[in-house]
Amino acid sequence: MRRTIIRTIFAAVLGTTLAAACGAQAQIPVTATDATVVLGQPLTLNLGVPSGTDCATRAAAWNADALVLVANGQTIPGARASFACSAKGEVIGTASTSIAGNGSDATNRRAAWQTAFSGFFSLAGAKTLPVAFGPATGGMTTAPQMVSIQGASDRDLGLAAIWFALVAAMFLYAFFRHFGRTDAITPIAGVPMPANYRAPYSLARFQLLWWSGIVTASYVAILTITGSMDTITTGTMALMGIVGGTSVLAAFQDRRPSDDQTRRQQHAALYIAAASATPPDQTAMAASLAEVYPPTQGLLPDLLSDAAGYNIHRLQLLAWTGVLGITFLYEVTRTLGMPELSANLLALTGISNGTYFGFKMQEQQVPAPTGIPQAAG
Repeated sequence: MRRTIIRTIFAAVLGTTLAAACGAQAQIPVTATDATVVLGQPLTLNLGVPSGTDCATRAAAWNADALVLVANGQTIPGARASFACSAKGEVIGTASTSIAGNGSDATNRRAAWQTAFSGFFSLAGAKTLPVAFGPATGGMTTAPQMVSIQGASDRDLGLAAIWFALVAAMFLYAFFRHFGRTDAITPIAGVPMPANYRAPYSLARFQLLWWSGIVTASYVAILTITGSMDTITTGTMALMGIVGGTSVLAAFQDRRPSDDQTRRQQHAALYIAAASATPPDQTAMAASLAEVYPPTQGLLPDLLSDAAGYNIHRLQLLAWTGVLGITFLYEVTRTLGMPELSANLLALTGISNGTYFGFKMQEQQVPAPTGIPQAAG
């Protein structure tokens, strides 16, 4: 029910009829030989005419045993299977393949299906697996049958891709439009800020928006497919805490009194002196203005350099952020869930961010002016 409600909301926002189609589809049992079973659809197996007893007795016995689905030798926890008789006296077994929901039960179901798929959900294609029914404690009661199973339907994947792209585009727009640039530069009296001034990009802000975009987009995509709202892992929360803490410290460092402010005032004095000359020294004014209000030099130069040039500590943080982010996204598509980052990965991320901040405290963002006239001193 929760999955249907979520899909209905998403379909309404996008102007599609996906919810109605999925609702109708979920009511149609799919037999092992009819078509590929998409996780979330009920799976029905024709177990044939029982030997040594009648169909009703066998079906009643299996119902009493509370059998569950077994896929590729992996017991799938969840709702028990139901057994009934066909008009020909054959036992028909039906079980849920839902991967939706929150809490430990839903997590265990998704983990079991992942194991059944040999560690890969094969979201874009079907995989043929031996399927049977067996007790929840393990083992198989019925003979296995080969069934084609797919991790998610094309419509689910398409909708998830749309939502992922929309959320990712929103964070990209936010970064390049305004939120990725430093806002620590304040105007100095007597030195006008250039028209259409664009401040340099901030590495700490880039990292914060990078991870916020990845986690948010992944969450929405997983929610679209599984219907589960409880997919944020402890490792993901710890990662966001490290990134957020680094951003707070970097912002604090940018705003605290430093030698950069003194050097900006010196450049401002040079600008005012050049503007007061007769005629005004336009070259000196432009050079001083560029130091008082340093403009962006482009994305990578801004992220990787300070006034002294390119820095290795910035490169290591940017490289590690990119590599871990791509790995995170790979795990999301591989397991249909947020990865549980290990203590070693979190420690390495903390070391990378700590190294960056330690060197950032020594960075020089404004070069010392040369040729300061005595009047400006």
